[in-house]
Amino acid sequence: MRSLAVAITDTAIKNHAADVEVGELRDHRHPLLLRFQKSRNKATWYVVRYEQGKKKRYRLGYWPTLKTRDAQELVVDAIKKLVKGEFVAADKFDNVCQLLTWYRDRCMAESFKANNRKKAIISHIDHHLIPKLGDIRLCEINKQCIDERFFLPLQANGLKVSTIKHMFYTLKPAFKRALNLGYISSNPMSDVVFGQHVTKRIKPKECALLITDKALLVEGILSQPILNRTFMMIMLMFGTRIGETRNLKWAHVHLDECRIVIPAELTKTEDSHVLPITGAAMSLLQEYRDATANRKPVYLFEYDNKQMTEAQAQYLVRSASAGKWSAHDLRKLARSAWAELG
Repeated sequence: MRSLAVAITDTAIKNHAADVEVGELRDHRHPLLLRFQKSRNKATWYVVRYEQGKKKRYRLGYWPTLKTRDAQELVVDAIKKLVKGEFVAADKFDNVCQLLTWYRDRCMAESFKANNRKKAIISHIDHHLIPKLGDIRLCEINKQCIDERFFLPLQANGLKVSTIKHMFYTLKPAFKRALNLGYISSNPMSDVVFGQHVTKRIKPKECALLITDKALLVEGILSQPILNRTFMMIMLMFGTRIGETRNLKWAHVHLDECRIVIPAELTKTEDSHVLPITGAAMSLLQEYRDATANRKPVYLFEYDNKQMTEAQAQYLVRSASAGKWSAHDLRKLARSAWAELG
């Protein structure tokens, strides 16, 4: 098959794809080559570089997932990485199934993720997301596609809005993580917003704690041992989830800058959280730091020099509340208190 030197564009690719005698296209403006796959409706991008007089090809990604303009923009950065020995292909996945399978396996390997969250991710991906979206190529993802293949079928099946939202927030972070780690060159899910597809409001579960309970609640929490009370007061002061709180490291706490930075990999939404430390929170954290300084712990909350487990965190809250309220109720109460303060 022939190799043609042309100015590669998406139109030129489609035109030459019909000619089975053409095996590859060489861009005479960029060190870029496109080789057609057997099906002719897919092709592989390569960056071309001469090393010690020999021509070498490095896979950049796949067309049409990686469009011509995007491939051309990646060439300069790819060459720089090749020089440093750091080159990584821009697109490792062709369809949604490949991306979600990678994301599921990666989540299972993350020790900081709670077991119940891992089980939810497996269930969402294996039983709903891959069956409904798995065969869609990444270049075909758009709002209409997600609406027709994901949102409408789930609503037609009578699933609760909250359940659909939980599945969506497994799907969207998968694409975001793949982009951040360089597995894909663009994120087709970035402008897909849950509220644009599901307009029914999720009715929140009633909180077991009322604003009028906060004085007695705080009094009860402060009577607990220092680890227990600090753990629950952080959830109450900052509205953090139990998993985020359990995974906090002292490296995330910046007392000199009066802020706590929770990295994206520890949050449910996979967005980093920056929490300002108030005067009361500063006193709480300083007291706790002084009480644990002799052990030099990595995590804020440890038992026997090991990070607090999910089961230990849940037991701590159940014991303090005598089963009357949950960690999530502390988060809800924090939000209500903030609203009251304006």
